[in-house]
Amino acid sequence: MTRAMTGVREKGKARRKDRIIQAAKGLLASGGIDALSTRKLAQAAQLSVHTLYTLVGSKEQILGAVMEDNHKRVLANILDIDEQHPVEKIFAIVETTYKIISEDCAAQKALMRVLMTLYYEGGLNPNPRWLLAQEKGWMDAAVAEAAEQKILRAEYPATVIGGMLMKIYLANLRDFLFDKCDLDTFRKTTLFEFWLTLSNLATDPVREKYLKNAKAAARKLR
Repeated sequence: MTRAMTGVREKGKARRKDRIIQAAKGLLASGGIDALSTRKLAQAAQLSVHTLYTLVGSKEQILGAVMEDNHKRVLANILDIDEQHPVEKIFAIVETTYKIISEDCAAQKALMRVLMTLYYEGGLNPNPRWLLAQEKGWMDAAVAEAAEQKILRAEYPATVIGGMLMKIYLANLRDFLFDKCDLDTFRKTTLFEFWLTLSNLATDPVREKYLKNAKAAARKLR
């Protein structure tokens, strides 16, 4: 088989796999985890059950593929944000999550609620834990860069601060996904809590500015 033929075959596989992932997202969004049967998924993707198993695998592997697809989209959107300043990188995960959900709130909210439930119940191990670790790694690196530039105080480990910020982000995202707040409140609350946290960790030249940002963010919550 020539290289060109191999390339065409691989592109075809990638297109069919994407059809499966998008169909799975639709089923999860409309009917939750119970709607994601292999028969329904094969019908929605217009593929045979055999092809579905060959390209993606078991139901758990399909769920992992769906989460990975969303994860890649988050990271792609993060990379589109201006990366010249490390604090912008810290806030990028909030802004890109808000952007992705707001584009199709009903479907994304239902999908992310299923994925988050499965994640915390341990139903998506081990790959999704690695995916989330990538996002935390991004946050840790941004915090470390801010410390190197003397924006944040260096006596606190970047991994600890990154972990604290990720917990804030995930807690507020859970509140939105499980109807404890709306999407705008998720964004506003997370931005306020991020600024308040950073103002307490900031070096003298920027501490007052970050505290003002926190106060401004708090006013938007009223």
